[in-house]
Amino acid sequence: MDILTYAKQLEGRMKERLEEFTTDQDEILKMGHALTFIREIIAELKQFASTYKFNSVSEEIKFFKEIKPVFLSQFFYYKKVFALRLFDSFKDVKTRQANYYKVLQQLERFVQKNLEFYEYCMTNTTYLDHHYFTRNRLPHQSIDRDEKFTTGYDTKLAKILANELLKKHILELLKKLEVDRSADASSTLTWTGSKTDLIELIYALHSTDVFNNGTANIKVIASAFEEVFNISLGDYYRTFQDMRIRKRSQAPFIDMLRARLIDKLNAD
Repeated sequence: MDILTYAKQLEGRMKERLEEFTTDQDEILKMGHALTFIREIIAELKQFASTYKFNSVSEEIKFFKEIKPVFLSQFFYYKKVFALRLFDSFKDVKTRQANYYKVLQQLERFVQKNLEFYEYCMTNTTYLDHHYFTRNRLPHQSIDRDEKFTTGYDTKLAKILANELLKKHILELLKKLEVDRSADASSTLTWTGSKTDLIELIYALHSTDVFNNGTANIKVIASAFEEVFNISLGDYYRTFQDMRIRKRSQAPFIDMLRARLIDKLNAD
């Protein structure tokens, strides 16, 4: 059996097993199991490669450019997600969010540091394949540290692929945090005053141009308040017209807010 066929069989096993891990309820435990399994798969691939003689330079290039980086990228990806999840388990939402952005910045710095090679790989360029993806004796760092099993650049390509996966994962985590935060806000805050009072407040805020530098219209503002405070305001424009013809104070709720605030400021 040639090494490309063998590697494809291993890749199928790896993907099938990793899909099983996704059903594990304990995220950190899942990542730990995945890392152990991927190490074992890479060891099997290395063992096969140790006695295999490539049939051609093109086969060697294909292995180190298209096959082996897939395995290594999964290892690097799960290793980083494991560290991320471990960090998350001890931190609050604000700290986790800040760390996500920090990791994204690190990923961007890696791209910039390796921009030439990154662009070469991401554009499917081939003219330097013989240099990047055939084994030479140049010093390099690799997970296996075996010059017979790495060109050095296959490891760098694997890190690029892993970083792309990690970037996508972090963006999904950030999106989930935003959704959860919106859900928490909408579920914990309910307007228990009258609709008329809230409409009065909304129009007062709209008149001061405090949203989007004054570009937000009343409909947008009212919809946001309805969502945040779990309330349906109904025909707020009609309510506003009724406020115009009040015989006493046209804005009694605003007057009360001002009076209560003054009392609070002057309280001992």
